[in-house]
Amino acid sequence: MIDMKSQRTYSSPLRQQQMDETRHRIVVAALEQIAQHPGEQLSQEQVAARAGIALRTVYRHFPDREDLLDAVWQESDHRLQLTHYPETEEELLHSIGPVFTRMDANATAMRALLNSTAGREMRKRDNERRRSALERALAPATAHLDESGRRTVLGIFLAIFSGRGWEVMRDRAHLRDGEPAQAAEWAVRALLAQLYREQKLSAREDNRRPKPRATARKARAASSGTLTGKGESK
Repeated sequence: MIDMKSQRTYSSPLRQQQMDETRHRIVVAALEQIAQHPGEQLSQEQVAARAGIALRTVYRHFPDREDLLDAVWQESDHRLQLTHYPETEEELLHSIGPVFTRMDANATAMRALLNSTAGREMRKRDNERRRSALERALAPATAHLDESGRRTVLGIFLAIFSGRGWEVMRDRAHLRDGEPAQAAEWAVRALLAQLYREQKLSAREDNRRPKPRATARKARAASSGTLTGKGESK
């Protein structure tokens, strides 16, 4: 006797492969659309036409435009290997060179993500995760600063260690392949060194400051033992 339940739950590996290939084809078409038409909002209709598939197929894989944008962002992250943001100072320093080198190697895709309407939407959706990770990485170096100071330093590092920072170095300073990575790493190391110098100076100044004297009342209380519970009247 045929088990109909088993038949219903059977999943064909070939069919799954075809579905994965179609999904990837849609995402690639979306990336191409963003690169060639940066000023336009990305739509399922545009992607279906570029991929040469039915619109209903696009909607089957990506029912919402946000789902499509998330998939495109994940694909671009995969290509650039930016799926993990550094959360420690060591990770930050070790990641600058590889990240900027991959930006150099994928310059067309980077410019599309930076300057297209869809790219701005995708970056905005991921900004908080990136900001929070970098804030944790900078915590040891900014421990001596107040909230305003930490926020200022974070803003500087976000500007340097970013796609926009890479673009400025490439297009305005005319740096060549490999040079943006060197410049960014030098800037980050120099800023970190300065922060730790300031931290040491701040600690020395704190140690040199005279400790506040106890008030006469506290001094008398201490001498009479009232602070320890001794000598209290009953």
